[in-house]
Amino acid sequence: MKVVIVGGVAGGMSAATRLRRLNEKAEITILEKGPYVSFANCGLPYYVGGEITDRDQLMVQTPEKLKERFNLDVRVHSEAVAIDSQEK
Repeated sequence: MKVVIVGGVAGGMSAATRLRRLNEKAEITILEKGPYVSFANCGLPYYVGGEITDRDQLMVQTPEKLKERFNLDVRVHSEAVAIDSQEK
């Protein structure tokens, strides 16, 4: 099974890791148009308020860690501009 997930923040990562638990052999690719995946949204007010000064403290996972831990192909700076469900 091959799966492409569009969006690599909270919802996309939850879907990808759940799918991995259900199917160890699936080829899972995540496309994220931004530079980061899996960051701590709940920490943003502390960053904006100056209590957290290093934004790297908000980064929970990196594409490399997700590949190593869950065998996920995470592609940052990769925007899905169209989906052709007939030619999948």
